[in-house]
Amino acid sequence: MPEECIETNPQESFLCSNCDILYRQLDEALKRNTALFHAMLAHSKDAILLTGPDGRIIRIVRSISGYGPLDLAGTPVELLVHPADREVIRDCYRRLLSRECSTGDIEVRTVRPDGSFFWVEATFTDMLDSPDVQAIICNYRDITARKEQEVARAELEAIVQSAEYAIFSKDADGMILTWNKGAERAFGYAPAEIIGQNISVIVPEHRREYERGNRQRVIAARAVVEIRTEILHKDGSQIPTVIQLAPIFDDHGGVRGISHISRPIR
Repeated sequence: MPEECIETNPQESFLCSNCDILYRQLDEALKRNTALFHAMLAHSKDAILLTGPDGRIIRIVRSISGYGPLDLAGTPVELLVHPADREVIRDCYRRLLSRECSTGDIEVRTVRPDGSFFWVEATFTDMLDSPDVQAIICNYRDITARKEQEVARAELEAIVQSAEYAIFSKDADGMILTWNKGAERAFGYAPAEIIGQNISVIVPEHRREYERGNRQRVIAARAVVEIRTEILHKDGSQIPTVIQLAPIFDDHGGVRGISHISRPIR
């Protein structure tokens, strides 16, 4: 007796073939995306770690401080920051767990394996409800250089404001940007009155072309220039003044303005 013939539905064969193609495409996409994910991690400046709701570290996905993936497993994340900053961490977790927010941004000092501290900017994201994550993710980056610049700027500002000399600055178009107490004493204008005004406000009319020429000279030469001129006091009097002009550079090395250190000629 002949074997029973099993008929195949052409539509089912077509669907199965399409499913195989789809699964292969998904598998290839997953492999590509996994490679992309690791490539992104390798070139990222951010560090990534995972913690539980209690703030204990599960693992370090990417480190910028020298710790291995499981070196700190089980360690409370707050112990990695400067004691003075730990309440910032605790408050961030309180807000996340109370659902006050889903992400928290903070700046704290964190510790390296050698015991030294560096500044980081961190974002904590609550993904405890995600079945694929079930953790709080912390992305953080080193901002030590930025913090040092902020401190240096604050120190410089304090020095400038306390200086006896009249110190002020203008941009490349002559708009006054800063004005210290020495300038207020020497020329009569309070900062609120003069900042944002064009430098011509304090330059006598017969000296304005001289001012423009020296401004262009400093920008072109990118060098310090000393001049003798007159400054208009708020009361209208003209004060003979020696001014040292110096270029102010931007982050790309261009000249974004000019500083003035002035002293009246007695």
